[in-house]
Amino acid sequence: MDATPPLRSFGQVFDALAEEYDAARPGYPAALVDAALERGGLGPGDRVVEVGCGTGKLTELLAARSLQIDAVDPGPSMIAVARKRVGGAAHVHFHVARFEDVELPEEAYGALFSATAFHWVEPRVGWRKAATVLEPGGVLALLMHVHVRDTHSDNLERGFRETLRKYAPEVEANLPPLRDLDELLAGAEARRANASTAWDWLMGEAHELSTPEAAELFADVELATNVARVERTTDELWAEFRTTSLYARIDPSQRAAFEADDRLNLERNGGGLTSTEAAILMTARRV
Repeated sequence: MDATPPLRSFGQVFDALAEEYDAARPGYPAALVDAALERGGLGPGDRVVEVGCGTGKLTELLAARSLQIDAVDPGPSMIAVARKRVGGAAHVHFHVARFEDVELPEEAYGALFSATAFHWVEPRVGWRKAATVLEPGGVLALLMHVHVRDTHSDNLERGFRETLRKYAPEVEANLPPLRDLDELLAGAEARRANASTAWDWLMGEAHELSTPEAAELFADVELATNVARVERTTDELWAEFRTTSLYARIDPSQRAAFEADDRLNLERNGGGLTSTEAAILMTARRV
């Protein structure tokens, strides 16, 4: 029996939305990239691999630091946008493939980066392969964005979930609640003996990323954060939401009605959203 959860199949939906994805999705703080490189003692000329490079927002930051980059993504349209972003830099090599399938040299990279993408990799393969391609002592550097619970967000979150439950109850039932930053970080710290379990907690545990094997592959889990208050209009929120796997999981026949009701919810609460968002970096070192 195939044990892969259905949610992982939605990792392939983004390629059809490459331009919209690039326009709507946020980039990543340079300070977190530099923190990961500092942890690995890496600088210009060192080799890194990026898993799930998408449209190249993280790739661009790595390229600007003159690293030798192998960037992997299964979406040809995503990589086409990423190529434009880095301007054909000779030190960036793109691979149109799943990380599970791509051929990469073993023990060749000082760091493996992945920004809001490693949860789409089959965990039974991904954690082991990440360790295999890293040099001994090499750094695993995973980044993500997360909306953080605050007082202002409560009413909007409640209204969003009620609307989602109306149109896609099976999706809402598996949607993790918003958590505050202290809870997120404390939970990850409590799970730091296994990098996969810590990352699964940060991602909301819906992707089932934890594997016992990862505890033997990686050690020295550390976290860093960049927290900001972000303002978005209703149109900006919906432009981003349409590029998410959550949106893709809603029945197409229900999407227009769902959007109309959610826009009403946003307007009742002042229009748009001012939220606390955290970019989180988790690093771990290959044993």
